[in-house]
Amino acid sequence: MTIMNTILNWLKRKQSIFYIACFILLFLSFYTNVFKIIPENRYQEYETFVEALVVGKMAKAEKDGIFAASGFTGVNYDKDLVKSSILAGDQINDLLIRDSIITQFKFEQIKYYLQEEKTPDDYCVYVSHSGGNALFWYGIQKILPFDNSTNYQILRLINCILLSLSLMLIIGWIYRNFGFIAALVTFLFTFFSSWLVLFGGNGLWWALWNFYAPFLVMLLLLERRHNSPDSVSVKKILIWLFVAVLIKLFFSGLEFISTAMLTIFVPILYYAILEKWKIFGFIKLSFKAGLVAGGAVVLQFCALIVQLRYLLGNYDSAVQYLANAFLRRSSFKSGLSGADLDSERFADSDSLSFLWNNIIKDYLRGNAFEWGFFHPGFEFWFAVLIGIILFFGTVIYLLNLKLKDRKYNALVIATFVSAVCPLSWYVIFKEHSFWHPQIDFIIWYMPFLLLGFAVIGVGILLLVSKTGLLKNKQQSH
Repeated sequence: MTIMNTILNWLKRKQSIFYIACFILLFLSFYTNVFKIIPENRYQEYETFVEALVVGKMAKAEKDGIFAASGFTGVNYDKDLVKSSILAGDQINDLLIRDSIITQFKFEQIKYYLQEEKTPDDYCVYVSHSGGNALFWYGIQKILPFDNSTNYQILRLINCILLSLSLMLIIGWIYRNFGFIAALVTFLFTFFSSWLVLFGGNGLWWALWNFYAPFLVMLLLLERRHNSPDSVSVKKILIWLFVAVLIKLFFSGLEFISTAMLTIFVPILYYAILEKWKIFGFIKLSFKAGLVAGGAVVLQFCALIVQLRYLLGNYDSAVQYLANAFLRRSSFKSGLSGADLDSERFADSDSLSFLWNNIIKDYLRGNAFEWGFFHPGFEFWFAVLIGIILFFGTVIYLLNLKLKDRKYNALVIATFVSAVCPLSWYVIFKEHSFWHPQIDFIIWYMPFLLLGFAVIGVGILLLVSKTGLLKNKQQSH
């Protein structure tokens, strides 16, 4: 008994050391890019446009209160420095005008936030979501007893900690269910993923961890129920899911909404296969989860409509703006201007051919590992990475024909199905995907690639085990 306790204690220490080491490495990479997982210039310059919206909002809140401009993020600007033709336009509905003002003044916002310069009276709003992220950071800042220069670094630190913890929760789940090798491989691929460092480290707009909140709630609570069925009720799962979806919506609004919502069903599918649920049980829990998530989305819409109503003056204008925004993001029928209106480039934008050739192909040919410590010409397409995952998924399936361990089949099926999460955004919101390749690659990791890394790890583990068994058999003969 003493020997067994000693072994268990050693295993627990080994697991804890692994978690701590992985967390520290991820955090340092996100916060400082010390390992050059992404070229330093990319790290420093990435997404200064949207970073300005958060910093600008905090400067505005300090000057006029948190509910100024209906609580929306935006940039402060001096109208005397803006062209009269731009000032005469619609800064809310005309995205070219809005983006022109933001681009012109984006680097000024940090000066206003640090109180190096006086914050101007004029403010260009960004109404794509409610701006909860800026309100959250501003609330924490007001509690901190430091100057804003120090506060800003602390806020960044908190953001990086939360993302590191979120990823470690996923890696921890893989460790508990598939062992050390699978968790180590998952960590290594995650650690060397350039896009995660880009989104995780630079600025306060992309609180990337919130996108994983709904997925993590379902994954961890269903795992707990699997291990201890009486400890977690369906009601408890749904309540926590509702909170998690609200957190996602509060921080990032409807950004990548189809992807984030579909991640909810991936853990349900995994445990349905693992536990041999009846099809009705799977449909029932999926339906309830969908209703709960949908209810949270309705609340977000209501909050956004109220904000827009006070900004635009009436509810009709608020609803019309949201309708136009959805149409703009899901098609090319709205939002084109200038030369784009007459371009044949978008003539067949509703066709499957356009979707495949102009969006899906581009997101398969993107560089997954743009390392700052490696040859600058090196490219590793997402398509190649996905192909490797498919290969090891096939390996697991074939080797599991003899092992007959349901958890391996559950992982492979759940991983391949999870590809629907990013693809949903590329297909439904193709206009956003078309215009924003500097952003939308990140949704491959929600959670398809993270689970795919686990598939690679499990595949390697099974291959090594198979090789070891063959060697043992040959030696015995």
